Amino acid sequence: MKQIILKIYETITHFIGRLTKKYYYEDYVRVYPDQIKYNRFGKKMSANKNDINNYLNHRKFYGFVGQFAKGKRVADVGCGSGYGVEILKNCGAAYIHGFDLSKSSISFATSRYKNLADFSIASITDMNIVKDDSFDIVISSEVMEHIKEYNMESKAIEELKRIAVNGGLIIIGTPNIEMSPNHGFSFDEINDFFKNHFTNYCIFENALFPLSGSEFKLWKERVRNNKTATIISQNINFDETYMRPDINFEVKKGIESGFYNFANYKVDTTLLHNTHSWVVLAENAK
Repeated sequence: MKQIILKIYETITHFIGRLTKKYYYEDYVRVYPDQIKYNRFGKKMSANKNDINNYLNHRKFYGFVGQFAKGKRVADVGCGSGYGVEILKNCGAAYIHGFDLSKSSISFATSRYKNLADFSIASITDMNIVKDDSFDIVISSEVMEHIKEYNMESKAIEELKRIAVNGGLIIIGTPNIEMSPNHGFSFDEINDFFKNHFTNYCIFENALFPLSGSEFKLWKERVRNNKTATIISQNINFDETYMRPDINFEVKKGIESGFYNFANYKVDTTLLHNTHSWVVLAENAK
């Protein structure tokens, strides 16, 4: 019965999102630190192992991004509960500003991390509170897939480009649909999208691939057609990884982890622990 109610709630709120062009709903399940969890109705719940691993996976994106942060002004767009700013600050970021459209998330982030960063309520598709060329690095983790269903991803990326300096770095994490069916981007979608918006970009594949089902067929087909992004042989800690119980997964084999040249950066790919999502680096050019 609870699942039926949840499904009805999701359907209604997504319809309202399309109608009002508010590309979220306030009580969306977000990732919180310290095993804190709320359901879609804002009720506090006990976190299970998958919830904890999901949080740990999200942290690893910031661990990878942190290598670029030293001495830089960083915008975290879609910062959620704000846990990422602590990682970025520990990596030496000079200034961090977190943005999210959720009032409850920004309230939590401000109460927990206000000594490390500034926080503001803003949509990824409308950053008008931010001046042009304000940040050296602009990041957004697990946001683009939520606005894709509203066809707003191009508007969002143009806003990220606007607030980044010329030559700045934009870093995006968003799920591969082979790991999250109906929730993310295919290779063709993510590659074509960045090709349309950037001259210089690099897409890192997620580390895992499914061993069965339609998702496995998608992976095998694009391997046959040589449609793969940059594959790094990643060292995955499965004890800290969210795994779907219905499918077995294997780790992709590619370039040995180490230093990878992109634009003027030597990217330390040993910091990748990217199980489910594309991670894209793009050089902003104006």
